[in-house]
Amino acid sequence: MATNPITTIPVHSNVLRHLRTLKTADQTWDDFLLEMSRDYVPPGWYSEMERRRGEGIEVPGNAVLKQSRELTRRGH
Repeated sequence: MATNPITTIPVHSNVLRHLRTLKTADQTWDDFLLEMSRDYVPPGWYSEMERRRGEGIEVPGNAVLKQSRELTRRGH
């Protein structure tokens, strides 16, 4: 059975202090980060939508988000 090991993410102390002000006491760090990522809009997403709209290319937003998330997952 595969395990899901805990990792260490290095961040500057001022970033951690700021994140702690946003996280509630009953949230795990996993829940907090997953919740924040659900509302995340990748950089350039709005400008890409505007570019495509200007060219007459209509692409459903969910398809663009799926592609963007896949690129992010692969580190692009």
